[in-house]
Amino acid sequence: MTLLTTHNPIRPLPEGTASELMRIFIDQDTDALLVGACLALLAQRVPEAHELAAFADALSEVAVPFPAVPAGAIDVVGTGGDGASTANLSTLSALLLPHLGVPVVKHGNRAATGVCGSADLMEALGYDLSRAVSDLTQDLERRNFAFLFAPAFHPLLGRLREIRRRLGIPTIFNLLGPLLNPGLPPLQVLGVAREDLLVPMAGALARRKTLRRAFVIHGKDAEGKGLDEASIEGPTLVVAVAGGQVGPPQVLVPRELGLAPPPRHALRVVDRAEALTVARGLFGGAAHADFRPPVADAVALQSALGLLLHRNLGLEQLASVLREVRARLDQGFGLPFNHPSEERP
Repeated sequence: MTLLTTHNPIRPLPEGTASELMRIFIDQDTDALLVGACLALLAQRVPEAHELAAFADALSEVAVPFPAVPAGAIDVVGTGGDGASTANLSTLSALLLPHLGVPVVKHGNRAATGVCGSADLMEALGYDLSRAVSDLTQDLERRNFAFLFAPAFHPLLGRLREIRRRLGIPTIFNLLGPLLNPGLPPLQVLGVAREDLLVPMAGALARRKTLRRAFVIHGKDAEGKGLDEASIEGPTLVVAVAGGQVGPPQVLVPRELGLAPPPRHALRVVDRAEALTVARGLFGGAAHADFRPPVADAVALQSALGLLLHRNLGLEQLASVLREVRARLDQGFGLPFNHPSEERP
């Protein structure tokens, strides 16, 4: 335990030290109180890119592997923690993109602080979270979609769940989830809840050798509060990652993209039942009684960013791609996976 006592976690850690620290965290013999104290110290500052990358690499070394994914595969994911209780915009975008020709390898978990996590929604829609790796590989080949349930691929993180719950504050693990997709998709749209995380998270992605392109995004709602997704209420900051390099922040303005301001709280859901209702309304298209145009606008924006990456286009093409995606949503779309009942002989 010398590492934890001789290094002050408030200061940036050398890359090798960060890797060793993460191995100590997941060691079953490490005292839980010591882990909690160290996590609390780390939470007092913004982590640097090399630390995030080192932590993520150490966890990936002990993760259940997933076979190589297609060259154009993408993950659309957020860190969570913005407290906005919006509909599952990233997950809904991940369900739409296969219909636009984009292979999706979605990595997700149950809600930690929000009302409905990506895994909660997927399960409610009939997706079997316990699917074997071989089945997930077939899903990707046949339907352009696979959902990788985080606990199934990162079993050693299970012991930390209770420690994090007792701390009651966001920890470094809230940031690492989007960096831990075992499929290592070459494309990623990654939303962060805090503006000061944009560059560190982009830098961590840039260090991943398998990554080709990414957009790291941070939106603002109508009141100026941060969102871990692209916003249709206020500006969105975007940092592009390509070829191991991090670009300068760019600003997206909803009006300039043809998006009208939505009614107050139009994207909010109060519980999992409402999140499911909103999802089904989106699948049904504009003619469905539960179709919410603001949700469609927001999902279209996240999806259009993903489509730009897949088509190797820049942000200057966003407005036209956004119109294309939004028109597709009016038509409705089906789930890119079979309900378990459909798989029985």
